[in-house]
Amino acid sequence: MNRNRLSLAAPAPASDPAAPARRRRYLAGLGVIALGAAALAGCAADSALAPVSESSADPFEIYLAEDMDAIHLAQDTLRFQCYADNGYPEYEAFIPEEPAVQWRADLLDQLTVDDAFFESVQDATARGLRGEQFGPSPAKVFVHDDAFEAVSEACNTKAWAALGENAEQSLIDYNRLSSKLAGGLADRTFEALAPLQQEVVQCLIDAGDPVTPASGELYGFTSDVELGTAVEYPERSGPKQASGVEIIPADVEITYAPTPAEAALAMKYYNCSLETGVRDEFDALILETKKEVVAEHAAELEKSNPRIAELAAAARELTVR
Repeated sequence: MNRNRLSLAAPAPASDPAAPARRRRYLAGLGVIALGAAALAGCAADSALAPVSESSADPFEIYLAEDMDAIHLAQDTLRFQCYADNGYPEYEAFIPEEPAVQWRADLLDQLTVDDAFFESVQDATARGLRGEQFGPSPAKVFVHDDAFEAVSEACNTKAWAALGENAEQSLIDYNRLSSKLAGGLADRTFEALAPLQQEVVQCLIDAGDPVTPASGELYGFTSDVELGTAVEYPERSGPKQASGVEIIPADVEITYAPTPAEAALAMKYYNCSLETGVRDEFDALILETKKEVVAEHAAELEKSNPRIAELAAAARELTVR
């Protein structure tokens, strides 16, 4: 990153309207997963792992994502305030007021029965069948100032130091662990999803609906049913200034509107997922796969969780208002 032109997204609210679209992009094509810094669902920290093999709860809740949210809230708060105190007051508007939910959602919600087969009739008719819906761009800050590089480096160092020794490396290591969990889930469930969706598609065909099986599509079929207009946001051309601090406002949210025929077919797809029993089958598969993946990395989780809990406690003390 060019520190002289720092691009920074504003924190997303807890009820992020772009989240369903993000998860649908995850499912599209049945072969893409975002790893790297992906995180998982949170729970209270403990010095030892609670058993999950006999539990119906989401096994990935053993990953302390809510603690990660707290740590990143502290980092953003400390860094942005430091920038503001050292000649860049524009950053005060970007200081978050509460933790984001990205870390919790990225693994717990990245592959669910509801995303694959809809949550309800209402969800089906509201979401429709079009995939690859990208959300609006958040507000961004660009700093065109050579002096900012030194300020940025000093503030980043100060923010990490406030959490404790080796705090940044601890988070990097925990992110790598999340990638292992995410990859283990994807590798063992994507292959099973396609044939389950084809059972639902066959249910539609048997009912006389105009669909053609297509395992590479988002819901496992193509159709001549007219879809709603794709959501398109204005193309961002990037910074326009050459000096000073430039703030690019966020896009205004655009809601996707399915056509009546599209909504009706989506509703039938949901109903067929119930009639065929594939929802329960896929739900059981996800649960068992998560148990297996957590068991494989139990030693790493047990070693890392106390450190992450410790950092989160320090982070919460730093952000008490």
